[in-house]
Amino acid sequence: MERPVFGRLLTHVAVMVVGSMHLAGCDVNGSGPPTTLMSGSRAAELPVDLEGVGSPAVLTSVTPSGIDEIEAGSAIAMCLERARGDHPSGPIVVRVGVSGESVTFRIGSQPGLYGCDNSEGPREAGRHMCGVAFGQLSEGRLQDPRLDVGACTTKDGAPLGFAWVEPIPSARYVAVEQDGYVEVYETAGGLPVRVTTSDVEIERSSATFSVSEHASDGSLIRRYRLEASVAG
Repeated sequence: MERPVFGRLLTHVAVMVVGSMHLAGCDVNGSGPPTTLMSGSRAAELPVDLEGVGSPAVLTSVTPSGIDEIEAGSAIAMCLERARGDHPSGPIVVRVGVSGESVTFRIGSQPGLYGCDNSEGPREAGRHMCGVAFGQLSEGRLQDPRLDVGACTTKDGAPLGFAWVEPIPSARYVAVEQDGYVEVYETAGGLPVRVTTSDVEIERSSATFSVSEHASDGSLIRRYRLEASVAG
């Protein structure tokens, strides 16, 4: 005997709901690359294909600012508070990625680079930024990448590593391999690029960054592994 129309509709609706739940579960469980950054904003689309990069690419955001553009309560203002009198010289670059945020600027009083790191994880009471870094410059180049590891964590408590990389002048994009995707950073302000990784070893105070640099058309310039350790 044929089922009543109402019963058939309920069965059809139930199948649709289960199917929707399955699809939504795929998105929630992270079957694809991240689509939003730590700030909650949607990641912009990368305008070029990066040569030699097979994983999905997630473009981070970058905002260069001047000293006269600092707003109270902003990441820059909080970083300057941590800098304790080290005043910026030149552009200040703020980067926001999937799991981390950073501020980078040159210091006017001495040949150095100052940076602040931030994440969604817990930190010491009263601290707006979970990590800081100072890099000594010699002939305009960093003496080491100034790794910050363990101070910043993801929302789930997984440790993160932050370090500076110095792309060659012709590079427009710096790509760093993450778990299941590649995080892409645009160069800005003529400053080293502060990048993030979850490939860290807390016991050794070290982290590994798998990096590739690309021209404005996406062509590959060079590829390397940066194995950084916390400076003594």
